[in-house]
Amino acid sequence: MPQQIMALPLSPFRLALQRALLSLIVLSALSACAPKWDIDNPYEQVRWEQDLQYKANFHTHTTRSDGRLNPHTVVDRYHELGYAILAITDHNLVTHPWTEFSRMEASQRSHRLMEEAPETMPEDLVFEDRDPTALGMIAIKANELSSHHHMGSFFNQHPEPVYGHSMAYSTDEEESLQAVREDNGIVMLYHPGRYDRPLDWYVDLYARHDHLFGLEVYNQGDRYPDDRVLWDSILTVSMPERPVWAYSNDDMHVASHLGRNWNVMILPGLSQEKARRGMEEGLSYFVYAPEGHEGSAVPQIERIDVNSRRGRIAITARQHERVVWIAEGIHVHEGHALALAELPAGTTYVRAELHGAGSSVVGTQPFGIRKTR
Repeated sequence: MPQQIMALPLSPFRLALQRALLSLIVLSALSACAPKWDIDNPYEQVRWEQDLQYKANFHTHTTRSDGRLNPHTVVDRYHELGYAILAITDHNLVTHPWTEFSRMEASQRSHRLMEEAPETMPEDLVFEDRDPTALGMIAIKANELSSHHHMGSFFNQHPEPVYGHSMAYSTDEEESLQAVREDNGIVMLYHPGRYDRPLDWYVDLYARHDHLFGLEVYNQGDRYPDDRVLWDSILTVSMPERPVWAYSNDDMHVASHLGRNWNVMILPGLSQEKARRGMEEGLSYFVYAPEGHEGSAVPQIERIDVNSRRGRIAITARQHERVVWIAEGIHVHEGHALALAELPAGTTYVRAELHGAGSSVVGTQPFGIRKTR
């Protein structure tokens, strides 16, 4: 008969050693699966297969201030080009609602310009109503606060009109920001390249005002290329804790300004509430198209995939020639996918630009980065 071997019980010491080894193996396996990176993804809530992409412009003028076209013509032109979201931002004056354009008046400056500028016609001083709902558009209540560093003020009535015209308003940024906050509005700084404010001024302003959500990085084509230099400088200091969302706007005064800059809002539907949330949370990418709508097709982002465990961000797009990744104002990588391990140590954010035909540029919002191990 074969000899029977009896298993002896493990000693307490060997049992404890075995359990410790097993724990080490489990912890090692878990560690291998744990994310090495924390990535603040502004597009995390976007459902790329379901959400829609809407064209938007957030800086537009009419003959109520110093524009050359009347409000309803401005609305009609943007509607013809497929814009779904539009903010008319006359200087220190809220040109809203669209259904009451006919009750508004052209500015004295516009009356003077009609005599001086041949492109201003008498009909541009006459206003007709427009119904944004019938046009399938969102009309954002807004204006450009212009007595200091210019800023777009949205979803509020500051400054309050007197007899339909502009009135006393603040000449100080802090007072204006406080007034907009008290009226439940939000703010974007316009064309910062026009001014000589130091970097610390911007960093401090964004740190103290959470309703200051954005910065214009393309304006009226590309009038101020240093706008993007400043944006990267702000992000280098403030990220990942404090993102600043980027926008590209026509700053439209005359017809030739219209349609070279826009933003694509990625939203689950079209409403005032969804548009505001998209602006506040960076659910968008910006577009600069030097050739306008008659030129070459510009890049379009179809989806962005973020994998924290692998430390990888990948972009799927069309109609583009190359994808450039930027951190701290430096081109750090080129290609559809970025491995964060390739970035310099201490990098706190990265953003992407898609370059296309006709020198067009499409840019993402910044991704905040923290290395966890």
